[in-house]
Amino acid sequence: MTEYAVIGKKVERVDARIKVMGGALYAADIQMAGMLYGKIVRCYDYAHARVTGLDLSEAAKCPGVVTVLGPEDVTTKAYNASVLDMMVSTDMRTVLGDIDDQNIFTDHVKHYGDAIAAIIAISEEAAERAAEKVKATYEELPVYLTAEASKQPDAIQFRPEKPGNLAFQLPEMAFPNNSYAWGDVDKSFADADIIVEDTFYVPKQKQCQMEPGNYIALYDDQQRLNCWTSTQMPKLVQKKLANLFELPMTRVKINQTVIGGGFGARLGMVLEPETCALAMAVPGRPVKILSTREEDWVTSPSRHPGKYWMRMGFKKDGTPVACDAKFENYKGAYYVDASGTAFTTGAWLGGMYKFDSLRYHGESYYTNQSICGAFRGYGNPQTNFVMEQLVDRGCVELGVDPIEWRKKWHKTIGDDGWCMGVPYNSCALDECLDRAAAAIGWAEKREKYKHQSGNIRRGIGVAVMNHTSGAMPMLLEHTVCDVILHQDATATLNLACSDMGQGSHTTLRQVAAETLGFNYEDIYIATGNSDAAGFDIGAHASRTLYVGGGAVKQACEDARRQLFDRAALELEEEVGNLYMEDKIIHVKGTSNKSISVQTLTDQGINNFMNPETGELIGQPGQIKGYASFFPPHNAPPFGATIAEVEVDMETGEVRVLQLVNAHDVGKAIHPGVVEGQLDGGAQQGLGMVLTEETYYDDKGICLNNSFTDYKMLGPSDMPKMTNILVEDADPTGPFGAKSVGEAGIVPPVGATANAIFNAIGIQILEAPITPEKVLKAIII
Repeated sequence: MTEYAVIGKKVERVDARIKVMGGALYAADIQMAGMLYGKIVRCYDYAHARVTGLDLSEAAKCPGVVTVLGPEDVTTKAYNASVLDMMVSTDMRTVLGDIDDQNIFTDHVKHYGDAIAAIIAISEEAAERAAEKVKATYEELPVYLTAEASKQPDAIQFRPEKPGNLAFQLPEMAFPNNSYAWGDVDKSFADADIIVEDTFYVPKQKQCQMEPGNYIALYDDQQRLNCWTSTQMPKLVQKKLANLFELPMTRVKINQTVIGGGFGARLGMVLEPETCALAMAVPGRPVKILSTREEDWVTSPSRHPGKYWMRMGFKKDGTPVACDAKFENYKGAYYVDASGTAFTTGAWLGGMYKFDSLRYHGESYYTNQSICGAFRGYGNPQTNFVMEQLVDRGCVELGVDPIEWRKKWHKTIGDDGWCMGVPYNSCALDECLDRAAAAIGWAEKREKYKHQSGNIRRGIGVAVMNHTSGAMPMLLEHTVCDVILHQDATATLNLACSDMGQGSHTTLRQVAAETLGFNYEDIYIATGNSDAAGFDIGAHASRTLYVGGGAVKQACEDARRQLFDRAALELEEEVGNLYMEDKIIHVKGTSNKSISVQTLTDQGINNFMNPETGELIGQPGQIKGYASFFPPHNAPPFGATIAEVEVDMETGEVRVLQLVNAHDVGKAIHPGVVEGQLDGGAQQGLGMVLTEETYYDDKGICLNNSFTDYKMLGPSDMPKMTNILVEDADPTGPFGAKSVGEAGIVPPVGATANAIFNAIGIQILEAPITPEKVLKAIII
């Protein structure tokens, strides 16, 4: 095994001290001279209505109000807050049917909290008081909260170009018969000995990031639009805003602030368009918008809920012969990410097991709910809840051990991954399953829990997953990085990769230090300024370490090559005869021929002339490494989770006693960061399967858009956690690393559901699996 100086070490995180000491500057913390405050006026009376009247006159008279804005006072150009359309070619966007269907303010309210106007005032309080004076009248319209309702023939159409309120289905041009498929599914089912099928419901889960949406914008005296935002995707948001306000990119600057959690809630734009529109109405004055938690709930995207039908067929020997599935998701009021999750739910399904044939249909229907978009796992938790429960039902009918079946039939090296035509080139899932089973005592507990009676029943269940490290080749993957070597032999990385709190900037710095041969402390990472940084797609698809790390490694290799080239000239040796140790470049086999890195970097900048000879001392020019990096693969990680639960048969309460996560991460660049991702992901996965759902009444009014009413698991609710890091280096990853950011959320979902099945002998088809649903299933 390769010994590394920095890689694999639990170095101090770059953001640890500033966050612990309270020095991190979030958007809400920023104060500017002449700051004004914006308040978006929202419709909280209806989830579906047409605005028949809007009177802003009384609001305009309120003390402290600078101006009021209605739909006619800002650009009427439509946009799509998602950035997925910028990750594909124009032709592919046409094939997918992506549309721009959002406006800054609307006269057709499509969800609870839709924006209709805005106030700009000298204080937040003044803006809020004025917003209360806005008078709006509405024509109430029917509310559609499910696909079944919105696709009825008499339903009002959300968009004329999307008949039947079908926002998206897999397009025929790219997916024959509108399906992600291989083989002859119908024939395979005819040959199956055992068939299991059911329809499941997956919930509208909210990210619940700690920082609500806060933004500042300034249209300055150079007619540049400046925006301070905690977006995950700064470079794409820069381009989106330039397009929306019809400005060249040089006149749009994104200042990325510290991100107080993302999980997909900041993937693309949220309130950047509104904030910038307000700032353009008052040139020269910065405008700040501060969201309440309730407002953030209805303006940032959630996970896609919906009905997920699946059917599986097996031979008596356990061979998986066929899988047929359809996910009919409830898109919400606008198109945001309609094409994304509808595809990926099927991609994760197709990437997991060796079915002889598979057919998946994905559809997105408009509904009168707040928008759905990216959420950690991006369709994988939904698939895991359904796929892994049906696999376990099949294992029961086959009379086989669920772990042994998975070890035999999961995809592995050489098999097509989640993207057909892109085979896996690393896989250590068998080791994950074996080590997780040993850690929790799988065989003993499965035997022990076979025959139980009494009110308290225990169960143990397993689930596995495949995910991705970036979205290549389905979506563009590209990161630019440059590294500057200073005269004192330290280095600055300059790139646009985001850190949402997961530790990305720390691991990227480790990659740079290891590649250059410098100490970790010698590396500084500069981010957050769109004027200075080159292109980066942004933080999505668990790509930052894999793609960003690849860019950092390539840029640092370029700088190191330049160092060695200069050393070879100074030492009059071949590059191949040189090696570096403690920032000294030596000649192999000698003890007296060497030159320090600091000498080379200093001479490159302070390139003085020798007064005696008139010649320059050393090689001129500051060393700067550069990479415009496109990854060669998507290096999918694998993972297995085993959950042990306790179910109270009288109350329906489910307690998770223990959770073992074993993940194939390729190489843990920073083991502490990896473990943190697995722990945090598990908390969100357990929330999805047990407690979390955004509820609406029959009028479409959101009932639990706050931390008071939305039920997340707290620290005291979490089980005993064991994380096992399986390191099987991927040949395409930086130092062998694969992703882990989203992976941790996925298998706890299926494992917990299967543990409940093992405990009570009944599968619960709707998530979250609440005590009420457990009791109802037991009684029936």
